[in-house]
Amino acid sequence: MSGLDERTRYASVTAGARVFALVMLALPVAVTGDLAPIFAVVILAAVWLVVVFLEGMSRFPVMPALVVEASVVALLSGITLSESAVLLPALAVPLFIAGLVRGARGLLEVLGAVVVVLIAATVPNDAVTLNVDLVSTIFTWLMVAVGTGAIGAVVHNVRGEHQTTAHSYREARDLLTQLTDLSDELVDGLNPVSIAQNIIDLTREELPIAGAVVYTGAAYGVAPLLEGDVLVTGEAPISDLVHEVLETQRPVMREGDLAFPLVTEGGVVGVVAASLHPAFVRSRSATLITLKDLVTRLSPEAVQLDTALLFASIQAEATAEERQRLARDLHDGVAQDLAAFGYLIDGIEDARSSDDQAALVAELRDELSRVVAELRRSIFGLRNEATSALSLGQSVQAMAEHIESRAGIPVEVNLDESDTRLRADVETELLRIVQEGMNNAVKHARASRIRVACSVHPPYARLRVIDNGRGLQAARADSHGLRIMRERARRIGADLDLRSTEGRTGTELVVELNAGAHPASPPLSFESP
Repeated sequence: MSGLDERTRYASVTAGARVFALVMLALPVAVTGDLAPIFAVVILAAVWLVVVFLEGMSRFPVMPALVVEASVVALLSGITLSESAVLLPALAVPLFIAGLVRGARGLLEVLGAVVVVLIAATVPNDAVTLNVDLVSTIFTWLMVAVGTGAIGAVVHNVRGEHQTTAHSYREARDLLTQLTDLSDELVDGLNPVSIAQNIIDLTREELPIAGAVVYTGAAYGVAPLLEGDVLVTGEAPISDLVHEVLETQRPVMREGDLAFPLVTEGGVVGVVAASLHPAFVRSRSATLITLKDLVTRLSPEAVQLDTALLFASIQAEATAEERQRLARDLHDGVAQDLAAFGYLIDGIEDARSSDDQAALVAELRDELSRVVAELRRSIFGLRNEATSALSLGQSVQAMAEHIESRAGIPVEVNLDESDTRLRADVETELLRIVQEGMNNAVKHARASRIRVACSVHPPYARLRVIDNGRGLQAARADSHGLRIMRERARRIGADLDLRSTEGRTGTELVVELNAGAHPASPPLSFESP
């Protein structure tokens, strides 16, 4: 929190301290009736009135304002010492405020100013006789002021260590409100994919690239943000060029393939990798000069991308936390209620009086077991995210093992993954599609066997789920699974196909991302039972 924010937070306390000091100084002066002390208190009141007015103006820095206030009070105290020492207690006020607002550091800064000004106002002043009694009085009130300032510093530290939850939430709400208002004002919004597409379009204006991918950093390395059909014409894979750019922070070119960084003041936020059109003819040195010019020209877009990625990461964290909360609520709420319902069924079964009742109770028990199994799959799905710890294929494997252990249906998974990964949100959407496909095979297709193929070579990905169940059935009016799968695929620009397998019973689900960027996977099917 800035010093200005802290001074605003303590505004009522600091104003009260000044008022209290003025009252304590004015009462004894008013009783004596001496004009000089009364005039000094009036001047001090005028000074503090100006200070309170200036505190409401945000353009005045905190510490310089406190140092000036303390210096003026010390100057008035020193000048009026020849008539009265009535203003010396007022030195405690700026020291207390400095300690309250800035802690021990602020106290020492203001104390130094007070001592220097007080010496400068008294020592050269012939009207002030520095005898033992006066020096003792000055020292006493100065120590009182230091002690008061120390109390303010202690309060500052205690308040800083024990911020209330409500205060933290108020600050978070203010920041989120500012972020929302700002995002509405941005011309290009905060969509990283849209910004990356604009970067590729601007690159194409300078170079005839046949394809391009914008890579950004991730917890597990680099991931493609915007995928396209990259034509690798050289011997080195595009991923090698990307890593070289990240290490050198300079454009790299090998034969017909190139890559250059997107740079902000904080460093490299992304890499554009592309392949030049085969018909393009230009010297290597001229092309590198163009790439260096692009790095400079695209710096505003790099800042936009960096901001959008930060905003997207905040959204992703909020979504993940909400999924975890839902999983906890389901486990601690609905799951426990169903368990209690199972105990009631056990009691009914013990009290049955006929075979018909026993059959109905057994049917009820089977239905409850089915609901509990479905709930457990839902809880596992909410908790099982595509994270930095597990790749997409590993997450699919974990989900398949869970379904196999719960449903008793064998699930075979074939993985073909490269070291490079897709970006996190794309992996999450693909994982949810595959999860829905496997769950449908268990719940609706009555399959006895499921096979899953997962091929990931960014920017390409292809996942297939095949079962040997009843095949596609007529959709129910209240069924939303297929619609949600298509929405997820459309969100990441993937193609989704769901059909009955040819020549045999069963269903095949295929979701493919950037089909032209990688050769098709070998067919996956079942042998006849």
